Amino acid sequence: MSRSHYTKLQRRFGRVLTDCERYYMEGALRSGAHVAKAVNDKVSAQRSAPLLASVGQGKMASGGGARSRERAAFEREIEILLSTPDRGQERETAEGLRRKLRFLSFLPHFTEVKGKDVPLTPAVMDPGFYDGPTGYKMTDQPKLRDCLTEVMKKKEFRGMKVALVDLTKDVGQPQLIAHLPKEQVFAASVPKIAPMLAAFQLCHDLRVARDQKKAKTLDELFDLVRDDWAGTQHDPGGKATPFTRGVSLRGRLVLVPSGKVALGEPKAPRLENVIAPAPAGGAVKIEFRSTGEDKAKLREIIEGFNEPAEARKKLKEARRKGNGSGIKDAQKRLAEAEKKFPEFKKKLEALGFLERMRVMMGGQVPASNFATSTIVHDLGYLYIASTLLQSGLYDTNRKGGLWLGADYWRTEWRGPLAGGSSQSATAGSLAAFMTLLMQNRLVNAPASVEMQALMKKEPNPTHPGIVSWFKEGLLDLQNQGSLKTVLSKLGVVSKVYDCAFIEREVDTGKGIKVLRYVAVGLEAGKKDQLKALILDLDKCILANNGLTPQQGGHP
Repeated sequence: MSRSHYTKLQRRFGRVLTDCERYYMEGALRSGAHVAKAVNDKVSAQRSAPLLASVGQGKMASGGGARSRERAAFEREIEILLSTPDRGQERETAEGLRRKLRFLSFLPHFTEVKGKDVPLTPAVMDPGFYDGPTGYKMTDQPKLRDCLTEVMKKKEFRGMKVALVDLTKDVGQPQLIAHLPKEQVFAASVPKIAPMLAAFQLCHDLRVARDQKKAKTLDELFDLVRDDWAGTQHDPGGKATPFTRGVSLRGRLVLVPSGKVALGEPKAPRLENVIAPAPAGGAVKIEFRSTGEDKAKLREIIEGFNEPAEARKKLKEARRKGNGSGIKDAQKRLAEAEKKFPEFKKKLEALGFLERMRVMMGGQVPASNFATSTIVHDLGYLYIASTLLQSGLYDTNRKGGLWLGADYWRTEWRGPLAGGSSQSATAGSLAAFMTLLMQNRLVNAPASVEMQALMKKEPNPTHPGIVSWFKEGLLDLQNQGSLKTVLSKLGVVSKVYDCAFIEREVDTGKGIKVLRYVAVGLEAGKKDQLKALILDLDKCILANNGLTPQQGGHP
């Protein structure tokens, strides 16, 4: 056992140990047995010894009942720190961290740049169209610029927030054009991409910590990173350092004009729920916990979970039509669905983290919403917010961005630091997210590829999903748009939202040209508006690449 436990325990107590406490600590360190037993044995053997009397000035020796309570509390602290790790202790460690996390802070995050891990900052996450620290650099290509200007004059698109990024020529040199890119708006299910990103960020950060700290087991690694996270709550005092507009840092604590930002539950990552256990004696691998369900099995669970909601829709429709037999059939269907619902809810909860993330990104509500709540609770709001802020995807300098401060089921922490809904985004931030994703720069290349797989529209080999209205619009083109790849996150409430990466082939008459672009459309009044919008945006991409609408399959 290492004497560094002194330092660790003092940090936990927030003070230097008294002589009496050090005495108990020595007893535990000298004994190879279970700590509680070691302390008990040592105290029992020395109960009348002069040594115990000699430390009477120590805190625990003052007062009979108080002394016993303090000694018991201290022994529990030592046991948590030094006893052989087990599942119960891990939960205590996680619970201790949860109690200490009170305010929003910056956790240690890393991203891979040219094969090296570097601290995550907004500066290293520029997708190629940031204009300094505050703006978006719009393309100077007149065909793209003028085309979007004309599109947004149409009455049907009035009020929508739109961004278009042409990646056809070079994914590393994106050409952005946007309309109202900085307006923070409620975005329904689109911000579910935030916990997805945070999950992959967590895995990468754990790998970096494993390598830096030379952790030999997952238990050791989890303990070390939890210590690091708890350390971000330390307030050194003094002057704060500006970070972005209205946001500053004192130590690792985030400050806004009103002061520190209080955290809400859930706070800390539940690492044992996220990360797969490592085999005894094996290498410390960092992988998502998985239970291995395939697409068919996930569909069965999703449909069973969603059946009560579907039955209620049928019942409502039957009542609206005044269909007596239809009402009776719908009532029977609803009763059967509600009877089976607890079984499917339990099955969804029992899925591995990876499978629940697939249900979340597949988007079939209400199962997707419930799965999202479990993912958010396993990650905690702190990890999500810290990732979004340090990546610059939420940036008050650009009036906001991608934000998630709710779990889509029952809990809500807060809205963005500069104001807005707890489930919100800007068109500019979503364009940045999708561009970075296709540049393989979100976290690192392997993580980006895995996130692309989660966002892939049907046909998808791993999980069922819903439509993309952008994809549906392009299917109306000749040869169904000759689509190769569509990645998308859709949102639907009273308004509809879509952000997507589109890859499709165009026969130029001299060969095949592959178009690649990112499209974002927020706050459309109905799905047909998004379907019409993508057709117009596609024409802009064609024009920017020297092609006519007819060559692109438009009528």
